[in-house]
Amino acid sequence: MSIRTRTKKYLYWVVSFTALFVILLTVYFNLGGFKKIQTAVSKNNKYSLAGKEVHGRLTSKEEHYLFEEIKGLIDDGSLSGTLAIVNYKDDTLGEYESRRFVGVLLNDEISMIPSGLNVLEIEGETTFRAALTMHPLVMPNTGKVESKLKLLADERGLTLKNYTLEKLYQDNSVIVEMFAK
Repeated sequence: MSIRTRTKKYLYWVVSFTALFVILLTVYFNLGGFKKIQTAVSKNNKYSLAGKEVHGRLTSKEEHYLFEEIKGLIDDGSLSGTLAIVNYKDDTLGEYESRRFVGVLLNDEISMIPSGLNVLEIEGETTFRAALTMHPLVMPNTGKVESKLKLLADERGLTLKNYTLEKLYQDNSVIVEMFAK
């Protein structure tokens, strides 16, 4: 193999990898990968959620079916509100266990709640919020969002309760809330 052929081969690989990198970077940008996590503090929040609690492995089928069932209640008009998940961070949970309440954040106090659903009331004098407006493929992980909210609470000299509330909107945006003790 002559030097000229070898040089062409390396040039081909460099151009190919550069083009692939540019394409991936463009897709990441278009999905909102460079958008920052927007944080805010709010006061006196009170929420009512209708749903069910699930406890078990992190990605259990039961949790998936419950999520689809609750989402179906919104889609068919049985409940009016926003899909929401409360993630509990108990010390009693194992490494691969989760405890979640999957439900609908009710728009009004007088909603007719289908049988079999429980109502969970959440109140917070001070609430820390993070708005995620990027596509779910490029959203930061839960740990990164929670760390940012804990840092915001630490700046104000507050500690946070051991759960998060995630509001999941139709446009794939998410608002994560943590409540001060």
